[in-house]
Amino acid sequence: MNERDDDHTPHDPYARIAELYDLEHDDYDEDTELYLGLLESIDGPVLEMGAGTGRLLIPIAESGRPVTGLDASPVMLDRARQRLAGSKAGRKITLFEGEMHDAPNAPGGPFGLVLFSLNALMHLDDPAAQRAALAAARKALRPGGHLVIDTMNPSHEQLQHLTSRSHLEGTWTQEDGTVIDKWSHRELFSADQILDTVLWYDSVSPDGVLRRTRTQFPLRYVHPHELELMLELAGYARWNVFGSYELGPLTDESDRIIVIAENPS
Repeated sequence: MNERDDDHTPHDPYARIAELYDLEHDDYDEDTELYLGLLESIDGPVLEMGAGTGRLLIPIAESGRPVTGLDASPVMLDRARQRLAGSKAGRKITLFEGEMHDAPNAPGGPFGLVLFSLNALMHLDDPAAQRAALAAARKALRPGGHLVIDTMNPSHEQLQHLTSRSHLEGTWTQEDGTVIDKWSHRELFSADQILDTVLWYDSVSPDGVLRRTRTQFPLRYVHPHELELMLELAGYARWNVFGSYELGPLTDESDRIIVIAENPS
């Protein structure tokens, strides 16, 4: 299901929207406390899978921990480099362009903690690729290291909400008066557990000129017990499943699935 451009290079769905992506995610910190709290009891460097523009890399590095950010999008990593240029913690951060199955080759390992943050696992759109990424993460971990997965809980209510209509997900006003609206539309293919996702950003300048930027990509959601089976097949020793960043129980009403798994010693 991966699109490809005419030059046969993999299609990068974030190439056009990297700067717009940061409008929404720059201030998102609901998960930061979880990761920083885990680092108090977990030794070793950190690897973030699908690090994007580096939102989590700086607070992790500021905690004193070396961290590597892996991402397949060169455009997103370029944005991360711009972000890190103004950070004193930048010397503790390494950026690595690669696919998630390349995790064992990421510099800075073996790692004490590997993160699939904020739906990163969903960007792999078939179960074999998801299993391969989890297995690669285990190979990148040191013995006794930990894996954390943060992904959407695909409850009936959640899927119904996401696919019921187009959604206005945010509005931002730039310093020059330009107004940017982010819209989304998702179509459900339940047999493959795919949400075909279309995002578009409408930028309206102060003189009323509209510019639209659009991208499209599939996201594959996973059910909790399916995810546990994937972890077992990938060789993890034990794990716990939660339903919030505060590590509350997973229920039908939970928006998130948070899994913390251990690599065998």
